[in-house]
Amino acid sequence: MGDLAKAVAELEEEVEDVRELRKIVERLDTEIAARMEEIETIGSAVLDLHGDLDNQTAEYDYTAVEQSVASLRGLVDMEEVLPAIDAVLLLTALRDDEPVPDLTLPLSSFENDDSWEHPRLSQEDLDREFEADLAQADQRWEEIWGDHAWADPDERDSQRAEDRAEAEREAIKDRAHQAGAHIRKLVEYIGDTLWPDLVEAVEAGDRGLAARALAEACAAARETEPAYKLYEVNLSAQYESSPMSLGAMGEFLSDFETWLRSPKDE
Repeated sequence: MGDLAKAVAELEEEVEDVRELRKIVERLDTEIAARMEEIETIGSAVLDLHGDLDNQTAEYDYTAVEQSVASLRGLVDMEEVLPAIDAVLLLTALRDDEPVPDLTLPLSSFENDDSWEHPRLSQEDLDREFEADLAQADQRWEEIWGDHAWADPDERDSQRAEDRAEAEREAIKDRAHQAGAHIRKLVEYIGDTLWPDLVEAVEAGDRGLAARALAEACAAARETEPAYKLYEVNLSAQYESSPMSLGAMGEFLSDFETWLRSPKDE
């Protein structure tokens, strides 16, 4: 083989190597983009759930609320998301010829962290606000009616009892509303705060920050289970206090309860 032919063959071989390398880089880019899309899609799905919960709690559709929070916990699953994060970080390092990141830090190191900033609410919190609402209603009543000249003391007592009962129904309704709002706040915190932080950390190649954001998102998602129980208990109290305050759902439950209690034909 002449020198020219040999030089041409070497150039062709180099070009072929470049083509193969370009194909490898393209495959890496495709895989990285797919994993990032997978991660980002979870954030979008969480925000969609928040929109669904707005409607579901407004309609007192507690079964749909329960399904939504169960779906959230399925979406924010560390065993599913962490491998996608690690794949992005590892493939990016290989593509860019950078040091391979340390993938040994387990999420379990964050599981017992009490410093999470996600919203918190307890029955005690709700009951304190309930009592404060009633006290405020009593104060307003005294301000309006305290100096009123009642012809009959019994009329005063009857009016006060009636107004007190109405104030209590409103406070019970507000307590259930706050319990439902707590679920929405948890979901919003994951979708609007934690997931963007997670995506940003992955894009920056910071595995520690990404893992911490994921761990906190998982902790907030787990919190939706007791949050739903809290909502269920207080919505039941609202139904018992004023069935029709639940709108169409209250009417449905009342009719169903009447049907259950009605005599059945043999």
